[in-house]
Amino acid sequence: MNEKRATLIKLVNRLYRHTQAHLDVALEKFNLTSGMYPFILKLEQCEGISQNCISKMLKVDKAMSARTIKRLIELDYIRKEVDKDDSRAFRLYLTEKSRSIIPEIRREIWGWINIISNGLPDEEIDKVVDFLNNALINAQTYKDGNMEGEKIHGKCE
Repeated sequence: MNEKRATLIKLVNRLYRHTQAHLDVALEKFNLTSGMYPFILKLEQCEGISQNCISKMLKVDKAMSARTIKRLIELDYIRKEVDKDDSRAFRLYLTEKSRSIIPEIRREIWGWINIISNGLPDEEIDKVVDFLNNALINAQTYKDGNMEGEKIHGKCE
């Protein structure tokens, strides 16, 4: 086996940890963490989705999602409303406060992308992104084929 390829998982994990640490510091001024901002960005794309749906879309467990959403509500970044069609469910919406910081969140993310891709030609970056997307699809396909019970049927509304 190629020794360079054997380090792939270690490199991806280390990059992920560095990214979390960088974004935790960069987003601290908003009282956000690297685990919180994806909820805001997802709601920007799909405002009015359910708590259950955002958990599935972000591929996080419901308990973690519930804690994060509770904290984002306390910070006045999102609000939840009872679903008109199902009084047991809630729909999630951005507040003006969260809308006002989205450009800064995006600037921080792009700043980090520029830091980690410094010195690499665009073609090489595109190849890495294509490879990682393919690897993710392969991992998800493998997981879905080997998991019993927890398959997601249908789309989130």
